[in-house]
Amino acid sequence: MSLTQLETRLRLVARERIEKGKLPSAVPSRMWGGRGGGKPCALCDTIIKREETELEVEERLGGKVETFHFHILCQSLWQLECVRDYHLKQKLKT
Repeated sequence: MSLTQLETRLRLVARERIEKGKLPSAVPSRMWGGRGGGKPCALCDTIIKREETELEVEERLGGKVETFHFHILCQSLWQLECVRDYHLKQKLKT
């Protein structure tokens, strides 16, 4: 799968999970990076291996603080969809 195809697929997944409340719709207020800890990525569901970089995001979702683990690419695509969601909501207000 090409990077463009992967990006398109993952952005659709991010959009869907944001709409269903499974991922936050806001750019995170807290984030850490480090070695993968063997947990599944919150976007692609693939295990983040120790030799990969993992971004850990802490955000409030559904009234409680949750931790989300992402590959770098997945976190970037999720943030793009957060920004897209924000702009769409602002557009609807006007």
